[in-house]
Amino acid sequence: MLATPRPYTLRPLKQSLFTGLAGLVAEPHGDLVAVCERIAGQLTTRWPAWLDGHRFATHLAARLDPGFPTGEALAPMWAEDLYLACAVGAGVAAAVVVFDRQLVAALPATLRRVDPRPDAIDDVTQMLREKLLLPRDGSLRLAGYSGHEPLDAWMQGAALRLALTRRRRRHPLLTPGQDLEAILGLAPNADIRDHARGLGGGLQTALRAAVAAQPERTRAVMRLYYAERHSVEEIGRAHQVHVATVSRWLATGRRDVLALGRADLVDRQRVEPAPIDLVLGHAVVVELTLESVLRSSSMP
Repeated sequence: MLATPRPYTLRPLKQSLFTGLAGLVAEPHGDLVAVCERIAGQLTTRWPAWLDGHRFATHLAARLDPGFPTGEALAPMWAEDLYLACAVGAGVAAAVVVFDRQLVAALPATLRRVDPRPDAIDDVTQMLREKLLLPRDGSLRLAGYSGHEPLDAWMQGAALRLALTRRRRRHPLLTPGQDLEAILGLAPNADIRDHARGLGGGLQTALRAAVAAQPERTRAVMRLYYAERHSVEEIGRAHQVHVATVSRWLATGRRDVLALGRADLVDRQRVEPAPIDLVLGHAVVVELTLESVLRSSSMP
């Protein structure tokens, strides 16, 4: 029987994180001590000592956004979730069990919106498990988790993309009207569907104009991600940038497109803000609408 790992001790963990990070980042800043103390506090209350602090520091440093000072890049990281992913990648059996339990619990509510059949949910869950946990080219796809959002949300996004890809393969040639109805069919309740139907093609028109207003790089990256289904790792290699940079580009582009689309609907199309916010607040509808817009767009 495997020995149960001992709990972390705060002071040694804080010190090993600090020395590990200070030796890996280009410009350690004064707030690095405070950030390491915060991260160590989170880990000691959540996880056993699956990994030593230096190993986790190496994993963490490799996922820092190089566009920000070290302390600022570390501040928003979901360190507890990143630690779990790191332990899974290191082959810690107990961590794999915890991760698998978390994956199974996180996905059904999201996948049910795309296809409510239990066998479809099970299929996508198994597909995602294999993608994340089976090595490919010597590494796990889970290594692509950067810690910039909760692990549950990251897994839900990955599962949603898989489910939507499967759905697209079954219905590859929808007309714009059929496409809109298909999107509405994924809305989680009748209120969302009614409001989205009330927006009609105006939502797609507004988001298409908002995408067209983005810088060329933003349009290209969003098309690769939403329409062509490339991963952030693949986009990072194509643009020769860090995956955290790609994640930041996508988050900024999505935020700006939704903000511009909302403004267009409110200011030009004279739609009340409440139904727009309700529709834009649901990831499934937004993801598929953006995919539809970017798939059908002829802009460079």
